[in-house]
Amino acid sequence: MLLLAAFLFGACHESLQDRAEREAKEYTRKNCPTPVNNFQRTDSISFDRSTNTYHYYCSFTGKLDDKAVIERIRGELHDGLRKGIKESTSLKAYKEAGFSFSYTCRSTKDPREVLYKETFTARDYR
Repeated sequence: MLLLAAFLFGACHESLQDRAEREAKEYTRKNCPTPVNNFQRTDSISFDRSTNTYHYYCSFTGKLDDKAVIERIRGELHDGLRKGIKESTSLKAYKEAGFSFSYTCRSTKDPREVLYKETFTARDYR
């Protein structure tokens, strides 16, 4: 009986990578695109198993939908995203595992234009 319980528990156990992939897909399906907040919305989230990277795809709108503005506030964007990762309790397990967090932010006016792109590694948020 103990062996059966161990087998069943092991079969139901989800790896951290499986969880990350599932949560990214579920969030995207249920919430994306998110409502615009502070001239930004999240379009989707994905997880890349080969690099253990949680990837956020976003769009900038309004006054943030301008390459010159983004260049001017690039440092503030970097610091804000880094702080958000550091302080996030929902990302705790992923941070403990050393996952990376990547952001690709596109223009709403021209979705082919990437206005901001950055990846944060464990070294950045620890």
